[in-house]
Amino acid sequence: MKKILVIDDTDFIREDIATTLQFEGYETITAEDGLAGLEKAKSERPDLILCDVSMPRLDGFGALEQIRKTDGIRTVPFIFLTAKAEKTDMRKGMELGANDYLTKPFTTDELINAVNAQFAKVQEIKKEIDDVVDKRVFELGANISYALPHEFRTPLTGIISSTDMIDMVANDVKNGRGVDYTELESIAHDIRISAERLRHLTENFLVFTQLQNIAARPNDVAQLRKLMTEGGILGMVEDIFNMQATDLERTGDISITVEDSEIGMDSKDIYKIIQEIASNALKFSKPGSGISVIGRIEGKNYHLIVNDKGCGIKETDIPNLGVPFAQFDRISNEQQGAGLGMAIVKKLLEIYNGSMTVQSVLNQETTVIITVPTAPSLNERS
Repeated sequence: MKKILVIDDTDFIREDIATTLQFEGYETITAEDGLAGLEKAKSERPDLILCDVSMPRLDGFGALEQIRKTDGIRTVPFIFLTAKAEKTDMRKGMELGANDYLTKPFTTDELINAVNAQFAKVQEIKKEIDDVVDKRVFELGANISYALPHEFRTPLTGIISSTDMIDMVANDVKNGRGVDYTELESIAHDIRISAERLRHLTENFLVFTQLQNIAARPNDVAQLRKLMTEGGILGMVEDIFNMQATDLERTGDISITVEDSEIGMDSKDIYKIIQEIASNALKFSKPGSGISVIGRIEGKNYHLIVNDKGCGIKETDIPNLGVPFAQFDRISNEQQGAGLGMAIVKKLLEIYNGSMTVQSVLNQETTVIITVPTAPSLNERS
């Protein structure tokens, strides 16, 4: 049963409206002024609000303004009930986010038609959203069914092949032949690499699924946008690039010129973005080729610019960066990937109102520009 909040300081009008709506099958709650109505809206979470304009303590405009700022009720349809029919008042209400106006006195039919029209609009919007979600889920599911088995198969094949090699070494030992410890170390290394790739793929898949859910909940997104990093970005950039470069014996290839700043993101989220960008820059460039990392503040945004002198990306593949499970390859490495890492980067940037620009020349270089908001406290000072 739909719940409707009626806010009016005239007792008999408030009760008449509530009784009429109850006869039509709606549940009603009432409040005698804007302030009481605001509290009822927060506690009762109505499906629709009918509200007078001129009221003591807090008028209808003030109530609407507060409702549109309050999580959980900011999108509730709102109809003004007013004796004022002036265009300036109507314009003010619409600018604040009112959905409709009813001018007193109004008939029962006018009231019911206005209420039903709002619920019909809500259902239409929900259907449109559901259609878009269904389409995206279908497309994502199709991509997953195509790409994921291949992505899991590759590291699993490496692990199985390594276990076959172990069986061969075991047979040698069983038949009295000596153990080649160098070969055993090589097998162990291959297993470790394949297992790490499988773990990374699984973690990225879980992270991406979680981000999809968060992005579909506006309240969660709003809460994340209030966060900021614990400490500056410089330490993160240095730690991530130096750690990954050390693993590949490429510390001499990295040049970092980064202005330090707090970022308007959760620390783990900006860390993940830098981690994926660093991984790609190192993966798709050869040892000895330079990788430059530049970071600077511009207004309320922070730009992180990463350039690698690697194999580049085909121009036709650049739009697919960040599309989950899109298949593309950087020619010199002949590696195909599910694209989950960059999909996570793109989704995080979308959640935090950031952006990513990619510029590339095939067989020469790739530049990735990440733009993220600086910390809210810095924005207030600027």
